[in-house]
Order: sequence, then structure tokens, then C-alpha cells
Amino acid sequence: MKDSFEPEFEDLDFNLNMGLEQEKKATVVKGLLYSLERFILFSIMLIYLETVFHIWSFKGLTLNYFAKLVMCFPTAAFLSLFVLFFKKKANKVITWVLTGILLLYYVVNVLYHAIFQVFFSISFISKNNAKVTQYYREIIQGIIDNWLVLLLIIVIPVAVLITLNKLTVYRYEQVKLRHCFVPVTLLALTIVIEGFVILAFGKDSFSPYDLCVNENISEFSYEKLGVLATAEIEFKNLIMPDSAKGDDELGDVWVYTGPEEVSSNDVSGADVSGSDVSGADVSESDPVPVIDRSPNMLDIDFVSLAENEPDEFIAGIHEYMSTLEPTKKNEYTGMFEGFNLIFMTAEGFSSIAVDEEITPTLYRLTHEGFVFNNFYNARSGGSTSDGEFVCSTSLYPMRGGATNFKAVGQNDMPFALGNLFNMKYGITSRAYHDNDFQYYGRDITYPGMGYYYQGVGNGLEIEKHWPASDLQMFEASMPEYVDDDLFNVYYMTVSGHLNYNFTGNWCAKINREAVQDLPLSEPCQAYLACQKELDKGLEYMIKTLEEKGIADRTVICFTGDHWPYGLSNEEFSELLGHEVEENFELYKSNLILWSGAIKEPIVIDKPMCSMDILPTLLNLFGFDYDSRLLMGQDIFSDEEGFVAMWNRSIITETLMYNSQTGDVVYLTEDGEPPADLPEDYLESLKKKLSLKRKYSERIVNYDYYKYIDDYLGIEIPVVEQNYTPDYSKFSK
Repeated sequence: MKDSFEPEFEDLDFNLNMGLEQEKKATVVKGLLYSLERFILFSIMLIYLETVFHIWSFKGLTLNYFAKLVMCFPTAAFLSLFVLFFKKKANKVITWVLTGILLLYYVVNVLYHAIFQVFFSISFISKNNAKVTQYYREIIQGIIDNWLVLLLIIVIPVAVLITLNKLTVYRYEQVKLRHCFVPVTLLALTIVIEGFVILAFGKDSFSPYDLCVNENISEFSYEKLGVLATAEIEFKNLIMPDSAKGDDELGDVWVYTGPEEVSSNDVSGADVSGSDVSGADVSESDPVPVIDRSPNMLDIDFVSLAENEPDEFIAGIHEYMSTLEPTKKNEYTGMFEGFNLIFMTAEGFSSIAVDEEITPTLYRLTHEGFVFNNFYNARSGGSTSDGEFVCSTSLYPMRGGATNFKAVGQNDMPFALGNLFNMKYGITSRAYHDNDFQYYGRDITYPGMGYYYQGVGNGLEIEKHWPASDLQMFEASMPEYVDDDLFNVYYMTVSGHLNYNFTGNWCAKINREAVQDLPLSEPCQAYLACQKELDKGLEYMIKTLEEKGIADRTVICFTGDHWPYGLSNEEFSELLGHEVEENFELYKSNLILWSGAIKEPIVIDKPMCSMDILPTLLNLFGFDYDSRLLMGQDIFSDEEGFVAMWNRSIITETLMYNSQTGDVVYLTEDGEPPADLPEDYLESLKKKLSLKRKYSERIVNYDYYKYIDDYLGIEIPVVEQNYTPDYSKFSK
């Protein structure tokens, strides 16, 4: 009997196993369906948001648009992982939270680009970078000007999600954690597809591949990869700094072998208008002075440092430095040694602010002293903080937002003007800013550069307006130092700040009478009016120096922090008098380098940019420095001028290369390349720029100058402040 029943039990076990297998398969199928459901939802949402943003920011669709659509799929697959493994109610809540975060991020991107004319960086998501409330006027105006695109970004996705919920089309059912291989496989598949698509666009400069693997430039990345893909790359770069691999591209190592023999008749061809700095006539019978042509460099054996450095990152930077040839001293070396210096970065200043009638002091300063005919305030990825960073450090601002500027306060900065003046002359350099003293972390940055710092909120007493008055800042601060035997002062001005109108801009409003009869639109009139406040401040400054009898031993140097992006290109063209060329001319500006000691203008035609300001000043003031450690160059050296834009466009004395179009214009009389121009000239320029940008980032990321200070035994004195800097708010 027993044996007769055994087949029945076996059939039952078989049926149970079959049922379990079918149930497992059904669960996997459900997991696949739920994963696809959420993947499709986020894919459609991201494609929609990217499409709206692309059309708004790039004025239509391009071939690159289709590449960025593919970039949406891995992100969608990744986001779907967060709304699969929880209970139904939790999945629903998380879906709405993620949707809200996405919509907010795109709204922030629209408003940021509308206000600053550059793309947003996740590095700005920090309590140190900016206080949003101070930009409430600009934000309100941005919302008013871009209400339609903001509505499209917010309303449509929310309406679709609500509709799906009402129709119960979209389910929030839970997927068992043991079936996580289903959505993970989907994520891996989308990443593989994304990789193939990226490779299909090639590996040329600015291709999707180049932007993902090599240097990410937001100007191109937003167009070719999209908003979220750019953010993902930035985040990866923040948490995983680049490695020192790939340094075999450096080529032959150049090693300094000693000073060259100095010739008694070795003089530069620069036009000094027949006068020395004091204005005295140079007699033809006077002997030609011997000019020191030795390199501007310190006693640093980079080859030995690289060989003995255990850290591969630092060793890589040492090796790069060993390949660079230093610039040489020249007839301008030490020209201003022992002079006072007033160095500033002027908010929104550009050559279009210079008008003989409206801004006569600016006009005077651009036509006296050194006159630079080919100066470019090259665009950067950030705004004011990056402009200050470039002028003050001669490094490329490679990290997004104010991150570059904050690093100055954390790192050793032996070539910052404040630190150099303090170490050489035993003085206390000063810095002033007529805005919140903590804005962009200046309460850390300026002391790091060697300045005793006062802004609004920690010692600078001026009227509270927006923007504040540069005239009032100069009036309040100059009595604190102008009677010193020697002083070094830095200013960050604010009077020229956007928005350019006569309602919210106080500096424009109080100077309206000076511009109201000009045949210009209101934004153009307002721009000139608020720059007039800077002009009035400079008039006061020069008058004070002259009354004190020290104008002829004081140097004033400044340029803008960035082009006046508060004006549209049409409005910029209105002030310029013709349609502006947007890749180069938009950023052509003035560098003021003036002293009462210069009696006749000294005209310089060599192309230069903000990167060259610091090494030029170090040479003029006779400081000991190593020109290899800075990415700009002394403009008076015999090196060819080199201007690099944020988008990797290049200007030299030979050509202008537009990276966006690939066009090359040769700056010769016949427009043809010189006969002796090497075939690889342009490629060598591109490589030179790529390396400069690459190692600028590493210098900042790894606090490289600290290794140089330790090697040379340099101790940078700490400047005591009237407040306690909070270094804990910075993260490296």
C-alpha cells in the first residue's frame, strides 16, 4: 500500500515546485515591469526638462541635442533605484521628492544663467559661496524675464505626475530587494549604450567623449551632455580629483644651466617714448644701461624634487615645472621697486565704461601710464570670484563656482601680493570690499593672501545701499594707510554691479543726471551711471595721492572681474558702436597700470589677459619669484603673448584661433601664416593651454605651493584680523 501512494506524493512535490518556480518568475517579471515603469517615467521627465532647457539656452535644437538625450537614460535608471525597494507609500513620497529636487535644479540653472550668463556649477551649493538673499532683486527680475520657461519646467511635469496618479497608471509597488539585479542590469545596459553613443561622436576636442573623460567645460558640456550629466561629472571630479597619470605627454625636460652673458646693448624694442619713468630726457651721449636678462626664477631643482617625492601627484607637478622655461628679466624689472601699490578688481568694468565726458578719470587712466591695446578679460566658468582668482593668482580657475577662490584661503600663497609685500618690507597689507565681508568666503581668502581685511560688517563703515558706493569705500579707507611710509592695498569694488536700471541700482540712480540725455537704452545709460560712481572714487583717490605728494611713487592697477554680463550682447553692441564679435571682442577690455611717475604713455601692443597681471606686477616691483610657477607671464618679457579663453580659444601675436568654429585668423598683413611658422604651431598652443589648465587645477587641489615654501624655507607671516576667521566652514 505504501508504495502505491509514493507517486502521488512525488506529483504533489513536483506541482509545488512548479508553483514556486512560476511564482518566482512572476515576481521577477513584476520587478522588471515596475523597474521599466519607473525608468520610463524618469526618462520622459529628464528628456522633457533637457529639451526645454536646451531650446531656451541654445535657441533651438542641434545635433548635440540627440547625444544628451541618451545621457538621460543612465540617470533615469539610477533614479529609479530609489523608488523600487520601499513600501508603496514610501516609494510615492520619494518619487515626489526626487521630482521636486529635479525641477528645482533646472529652475536654479535657468535663473543662474539668466543672471550671470554662465552655467551653474554644483560647487556653488555651499554656505560660503554666496548669500542668495543679496541677489533677491536679480532673482525677481530673472523670474519676470523668464516666466514662461520656468512655468514649462515646473507645471508640465507636476501635472503629468498628478494625472498618472489619478488614473492609477503609475504604480508604486515594492520590488523585492533580492531582485535588485533587474534594475541594476537595466542601469548597466543604459551605461553601455551611452558609452557607444559617446564614442560615435568621436574623440575630438569638445566632443562628448572629451568632455566626459578629459576636461569638462560647462560652456560645451551643457550643450552636448546636458544639465544633469554635467552635474554628475562635476560631482565625480569633486570627490575624485584627477590622477597624475598621463604626464608622459610633457616631452623633453628643460634644465636651467646658468645665466646667459648680459650684453651692454641688449635692449627691448618696446616703445618708451624717449623718457624714463621720471620723465627725464635720455641723452644719446649717455651710455646704454646694462639690462639684466637673467631668468625670473628661484633656486628650485624640480628634477630632483620629482625624483625624491613619494606622492605621485606632487611628483607629477614637479616634473611639469621642470619642463618650463622661465621668462627673463627686462628693462622694466624693478621699475616700481619700493613704490606703493593700490591693486583692485573692479566689478563689471569694461572698456565700454570709458567715456571722456561721463567717466573722465577712467578715460585719463586708460590713456596715461601703460596703455595696453590688446588686453582681454577672458571669460571664466564663474563670475566675480573667478575674476579675482585669476588676477590675484595667475592660475586658471578650473573648479566650479567660488571653489577656486576659497582655496586661496586654505593654501600657501607665497606669490600673492599681500604676502610678498609683508615679507619683503615688514608692512601689513590691507584689503577692502564694500559688500558683506564674508561674501564668497573673502573673510578667509584675503587673510590667506596676506591682507588685513575690512568689509561691510567688520570695520568698513559706509552707507547701506545696493550696490554700495566705491567713492564712499575709498573715502572711508584711504585715511587708514595713505600716510604710511609704504603701503600695499587691495580693493574689490561693487558699484558697477548689475542689474542695470534706475530703480533697483542705487549707484545708477544717483548718477542718472549725468547720462539721461545720452541716446542710449536704459540698461546702457544705467551701466555708465553706476560705473561713474567708480570714476568718482578714482578721482578722489588720485586727488588724495597728489595732495599727499605720493602720486609719483604710487601705482594703481586694475581691470574688471568679468565682462558686464548684466548687459545683453545687443546692449553691449549699443555702447560699443557696432555689433560685438562674441568669441573675442566681447572680452576685450582695459588694464589700468598707472603711476604719477610715468610722464608719457608707454604703449604695449602685445596681446595679454588677466592671467598676466600678477607676474607683470612681480617683475615691475622687483620681487624675487619663479615665473614657472605661474600660468601667466610678465608682459614685458620676450615671450610671445598668449591669451586663452575659457572655451580654449587662443590669441597670440601670430593668430586668433576660435575653438567653437575651428577658424584660424593669422594676424599678418596678408592674412597668411608666416613662412617660418612651424607646422605644429597651433597644436603646440593647444597642448600648452591644456597643460596649463591641468596643472593649475593640481596646484590648487594639492596645495602645491606649500611644498615649494617648505623646500625654500619660506615662512608666510600670519596677519591678525579684527575678527576670528572660521576655517571650519571650508572643506578641501
